[in-house]
Amino acid sequence: MALTPSSDLVRAAAAAQPRVAALDLDERLARCAASRDALAAVAGEIVDAAVAEAGQPRRFARREMQSALGLLDALPDLAQAIRPVAVPATSGSTLLEWAPYGVVLGWHAANSPVWVPTLVSSSALAAGNAVVCRPSSRVRRTTMMVLDALRRAWPEDALVVADLPGPEAEPLVWDAGVQLVVAHASSATCKRHLAGLGRAYAQGARLRPYIPEGSGNDAMIVLPGADLDAAAAAAALGGFANAGQLCMSAKRMIVARAVWEDFAPRLATAVGALVVGDPEDERTDIGPLTEGLARERARVALAEALDRGGRILVGEGERGAHFTPTIVVLPRRAADVALWREESFAPLRGLMVVDDAREALALANDSPYALGAAVFGPDEEVVAGLRAARVLVDEGPLYQDAHLVVGGVGDSGFAGARPKVEQMVWARRVHRAGGS
Repeated sequence: MALTPSSDLVRAAAAAQPRVAALDLDERLARCAASRDALAAVAGEIVDAAVAEAGQPRRFARREMQSALGLLDALPDLAQAIRPVAVPATSGSTLLEWAPYGVVLGWHAANSPVWVPTLVSSSALAAGNAVVCRPSSRVRRTTMMVLDALRRAWPEDALVVADLPGPEAEPLVWDAGVQLVVAHASSATCKRHLAGLGRAYAQGARLRPYIPEGSGNDAMIVLPGADLDAAAAAAALGGFANAGQLCMSAKRMIVARAVWEDFAPRLATAVGALVVGDPEDERTDIGPLTEGLARERARVALAEALDRGGRILVGEGERGAHFTPTIVVLPRRAADVALWREESFAPLRGLMVVDDAREALALANDSPYALGAAVFGPDEEVVAGLRAARVLVDEGPLYQDAHLVVGGVGDSGFAGARPKVEQMVWARRVHRAGGS
């Protein structure tokens, strides 16, 4: 790997960044509010694009747009954490300030063409950075519409777009002019980025924070005392929305034996009631799953799970252009199958029955991923013991609240559930001697 000078895109963003940093925090937040208005003004057109290009069911596309607008509404509260504040000093005074890194590279995922670019670019700009956004080629039009709306309130080139295929865009991760990278991608892609950074560092590239928002294999636990109807409804939406292609979906369902007989028919009914069909149809819950890596992996994972003793509770796997919402009840001896160990980025989920809450907790934590988890049933020991950065109690995995931020540890990420605006700055302490 030969180190190269900064790309033209990065140089343009670097030239614009001082103009962003010169704005005080309140002015930057006012511009974020203007970006919110611009995004809301074209929300309908962007929803249409997400349905047509990404295959999102219309109801889900509107939900993602609401999440993006909600993030912009919450940004003033989230940004209070980066206001300068006096801290204790043995003499004189010390001020804790927060400085922008400079140029942020946002690597955006195909499964979230609206919320992810809104989150990354608005957080970066609110923190005083410029941002280079790389949309996924699969949802290019939708993401470009989002970014075009957001950047209108900012100086020219404060937000630039790297409209490049993945292999051509990847060198931006170690571009000399990039000071911070935020990557929403599979854990495998994030690790490849980090390997490339390692090679670049060995040749003298400057260090920069790399914030991976990687894969998830979230557990949903149902225990005695749970509202079983609510848990079943949450499992249906939380497991299969957007054809199961969400990092925070419930992917491993863990159910206590004491409630299994009552819960199983409720779960089968809730999942079976999901409407599979045309994403343009307002009634549709699950759109088509295009042929590609996710579908091929789901096909192989289902075959392996059934071969290892799994039985289908609901669903039928593939049906024409669709992959129907399918749950496979797995025996404990099959805990090493791909459906249980790896992220299923399709409407295919595994389920295991356990004897008690302690076993449920151990099974939930037996994963390299640690993004989120949901618990139905009153067991605070389980809640306290979960290795997950985003924990929901008696609430579905897709609960919408910009203050309940998404993030993970382990193979899901580095920073846990921290607001992006807090991760886009570095701490600077300024001490002044008494009387000066």
